Amino acid sequence: KSSTTLGTIGLDENGLMHVEGPPDWVGAYSPESRKIRIERFLAKRNHRVWVKKVKYDVRKNFADSRLRVKGRFVKKEDEMLMRDLMSLT
Repeated sequence: KSSTTLGTIGLDENGLMHVEGPPDWVGAYSPESRKIRIERFLAKRNHRVWVKKVKYDVRKNFADSRLRVKGRFVKKEDEMLMRDLMSLT
């Protein structure tokens, strides 16, 4: 354990770092700094892009036309063989 002006830093029974500070603190953060960190997190989360945008239509069309097995592309030579076998049935 080491002591600082902010409190006591040590390891708990699970070997995780534990910071013991003033009673109104949450972990190692004062209420003001915690509020700033949470506001920054929420602002960044609100600016995330959740909708995928296709940049190159050519690549998308090519990927859609390729044969897949369990979501993975099949090698070109295997794809030709599988297409020939599928056309026979």
